[in-house]
Amino acid sequence: MSLSPSPVSSVSSSGGPVGSSSSGSVAIPQRIHHMAASHVNITSNVLRSYEHWDTADKLSRESQEFFQELNSIMEPLTQHSSMTELVRYVRQGLHWLRIEAQLL
Repeated sequence: MSLSPSPVSSVSSSGGPVGSSSSGSVAIPQRIHHMAASHVNITSNVLRSYEHWDTADKLSRESQEFFQELNSIMEPLTQHSSMTELVRYVRQGLHWLRIEAQLL
């Protein structure tokens, strides 16, 4: 795709070309480029998080018994759970998985 200057800004009041270059490209300010790249990165991360959430949701449905047992021993996690509660919950689950995989 080739970029060309806007028809409004391509001719000066004297009739000569304004800001044209031999390559036909338009310079984008670094700040704008950085903002666009940041937006693309954030959007990509959000889309990836939805994919991870869907995968986790599917796996948790397939392993309902495991999580029911984990919830009976540990306090079930909520959106208000502390980081400490999250770490304890995950450690207990990983401990059981290691035992099941005979890694302990």
